[in-house]
Amino acid sequence: MNMEPAISLSTLVIDVSNGSNGSNGSNVLLSPQAPLSPQSPPTVVPTTTATAVFLTINDVYELFPNASGQGGLAEFVTLLQKAKAAIPRDVPVFVTLNGDFLWRSELDRQDKGAHMIEVLNALGIEFVVLGNHEFDFGAPLLKNLLTDAQFTTFGSNVRDTVTRDLFPGLVDYQVLPLPNGLRLGIFGVCTTVTGKDPFAGTEVVFENEVMHARRCVEVLKDLGVDVIVALTHLKVAEDQALVAHVAGIDLVLGGHDHEPMSLFVNNTMIHKSGQDALWMGHVELTITKTEETYDRSSSVDVGFQWQMLCNRGHEPEPACQEILLKYAAHLEQELRSQGKLEPLATSRTLLDGSRLTCRTRESNFGNLITDALREELQVDIAILNAGFIKGDDMLDADSAITMHWLEKVLPLRKPSVVIEMSEENVRSALTQMLRKYPNLSSSFPQISGFHAVFDFTERKLVSFSLDGEPREKEKTTPQRMLRVATAMVPSMDGWEVFAAGAFSPTGPLVRDLVASFVTKKKEIMYPSCENRLSILE
Repeated sequence: MNMEPAISLSTLVIDVSNGSNGSNGSNVLLSPQAPLSPQSPPTVVPTTTATAVFLTINDVYELFPNASGQGGLAEFVTLLQKAKAAIPRDVPVFVTLNGDFLWRSELDRQDKGAHMIEVLNALGIEFVVLGNHEFDFGAPLLKNLLTDAQFTTFGSNVRDTVTRDLFPGLVDYQVLPLPNGLRLGIFGVCTTVTGKDPFAGTEVVFENEVMHARRCVEVLKDLGVDVIVALTHLKVAEDQALVAHVAGIDLVLGGHDHEPMSLFVNNTMIHKSGQDALWMGHVELTITKTEETYDRSSSVDVGFQWQMLCNRGHEPEPACQEILLKYAAHLEQELRSQGKLEPLATSRTLLDGSRLTCRTRESNFGNLITDALREELQVDIAILNAGFIKGDDMLDADSAITMHWLEKVLPLRKPSVVIEMSEENVRSALTQMLRKYPNLSSSFPQISGFHAVFDFTERKLVSFSLDGEPREKEKTTPQRMLRVATAMVPSMDGWEVFAAGAFSPTGPLVRDLVASFVTKKKEIMYPSCENRLSILE
């Protein structure tokens, strides 16, 4: 990061110690075109260096290790302690969580928010940025929860709707001291997609991330920081755009994407650590500052070393584990009293709700959900975006489907809806939902009631037929009206096409429709693929 000169671009001011103006010297103004005397070479002050380490995670939804033994928050504390112990004591260490730390799983439980604040305080998290799921129970509840936080919470673009002041409990930016007199500036921004969901409420607005990032960088530069770090909860493409439009950010520690990744945009590093504390990012910055006295300018170089530390095989930290087990026992007692652990039905085949499958191709769990939507709401077809399916989970063959499991994999409290649309508009919406293929996409469509063929090369649907109709390529009846069941997800690709249709009143939650559907069946058997959606490569 280059510091701005302390002089204007139109003139240079230098000190002449032995010149025509006297032995005591004086300030002499030179135009930019005036040559400097060869007898006055620039004097370079010895460089100043400092090292800082960021230990970072993002998007934490699960409290305990997964079926493979990876993850777990108490285990993360042990990993964190080991990592800190291996860092020299004179090197400052900053611990961050980059959004989505309060909700998503167990969304019916408002007490989870207070519990997660208690857990984060125990983890030793120092800095967080708000993610979209922090608002799942509304801005007023979040505001109350943040009063108990022992960590600094960023979100410079999260504003009060009326006053446009920073949302209560948040910090706009902060300056942190580094060794040898160097200083680090830090701020954070949250995705504006949060504002498209109704859960946040009317008290909060999510302003443009780029505008506020630029403002924070300018303020931090004016305060004389030497390196700037942004905590973000954005998709990686938005992180790249942010860095491209806002000069001066050295490091982005991000969330919202759930795969570990590290990349560079010019000299700026962008890093994300996956989800659920499966991994912890270890990012070391080496800051080297050189000052030149002849024009009072300075230059700063930032070097990076990083690694991903796997959270696997670590013993849980006792104090944190005690907090987690106490909550888990309370939760299980409530679930049993509510009958949510009782079997609704049995699946004779493995149900694949994994993130990789659901967001890139047809999933048999997606088929089950959309069949439930179509039959329970008595419509022609059903379409559900893959991002609605959470948990990255698979249900083994011959396993019971319980309400608790459905709440885990379908936690979003967004209602179902029936929309009357023309076949032409259905095809248009599907094409938009598939626009990111073959990349993982939360908008990838899971479908019921029809067969479609998508030509990846031409980027369009080449066939669309309802169940029972001949699957004829290029056959189309564009003005045919269809009743389509889906869920209210304004942030997904293609929603503007759905939104133009004729809406019926909103219906039950998606998971409740699935529960009713499987309860009637008692036993289900879905093959891994039925070729409902075929993709021509």
